[in-house]
Amino acid sequence: MSHHFDYPEDETLDITDAYCFAGAGDRHGPRTVFGMNTSPTYGKPWNPAGYYELKIDTDGDLVEDITYRATFPIGSDGTQHVQVEQLTGAAATDRKASGTIITPADAPVGEVVECRHGIKLFAGQRRDPFYNFIPFPVATAKALATGTFPDFDALRPAHDDFANTSVRAFVLEVPVEVTGRGRVHFWATTAYFDTGHGTWAQLQRAAEPNMTTFFDFAHGPAHVDYNATVPTDDLVGRPVHPATDPASGIWGQVRDDIAAVVEAGGTYGKGPHRFPTARAYGAWAADMLLPNVLTFTPGTVAHWDPWCDLRSGRGVREDIASNVIKMIVNEDFSSGLTPGPLLDYFPYVSPPPAG
Repeated sequence: MSHHFDYPEDETLDITDAYCFAGAGDRHGPRTVFGMNTSPTYGKPWNPAGYYELKIDTDGDLVEDITYRATFPIGSDGTQHVQVEQLTGAAATDRKASGTIITPADAPVGEVVECRHGIKLFAGQRRDPFYNFIPFPVATAKALATGTFPDFDALRPAHDDFANTSVRAFVLEVPVEVTGRGRVHFWATTAYFDTGHGTWAQLQRAAEPNMTTFFDFAHGPAHVDYNATVPTDDLVGRPVHPATDPASGIWGQVRDDIAAVVEAGGTYGKGPHRFPTARAYGAWAADMLLPNVLTFTPGTVAHWDPWCDLRSGRGVREDIASNVIKMIVNEDFSSGLTPGPLLDYFPYVSPPPAG
């Protein structure tokens, strides 16, 4: 389920996936694609009252230095447009702040738009590029909640439950002059203005797959609304001796939930990641999964598979559900599914399926 269906109140503000990979470079150097998908299954239009944000940390402190904030106003003729603001510095963290509008006036949805600073934009309905057999993540989430070990073979054969479904994709291709050539951290958020409290409320935070569909942070030991948090919250509660000491918060719940699964399956002592105790394996896995950001160096190849020690962005061809399941069970695993059609040029994600 990647990040699908965890905000049923308004699917147009539900982030299904965030992704980050190398785009087509030019004579000035590499370009990086930052994207988020919302509105699972049918790709319903964006909420004109919402913020759709791509957040980039360029100095390694897990605080955004650049935010690309998309809004989708509806004109007097009923046509929805896209506007993107670039906010930098302190403004990047402040939803009350205004930034530089990089889009032309009345920029259309569903078309590639040339923006300021050499940035390309696409915002439109697309085929969901990711693939998943929903019984696999459902079984994984149940195992994490109950401290049991999932039987995936009993669920096969697998098929792609996302085949021929649509999302709304907000995608930017950003030149290296903007991001710099060093390592960046990336995540995506959505927000909505809470008129009752007079403030913006963050509704979703997404980067690596399945974090909110696998871990029940609200009802588990962490007792937090994970989607309302920021990446710097992810490591709060990590003890000095993570393999042995009691832990709390988001990090502690991820460690202890995974430890219970590998304890039940007896897999914590198996290679290639062999540990003397289940808690020690859980600590390693929590450190690989948190903080929940995508780490990427412009111009490199994207591949997110931390069980194989690969944490470079996150492409749109990867079996990302299988890659996070491996982390939880400490066994090699593959859904056996293959990606659907993709484009080899911007915006890289394919047009929506017919009908």
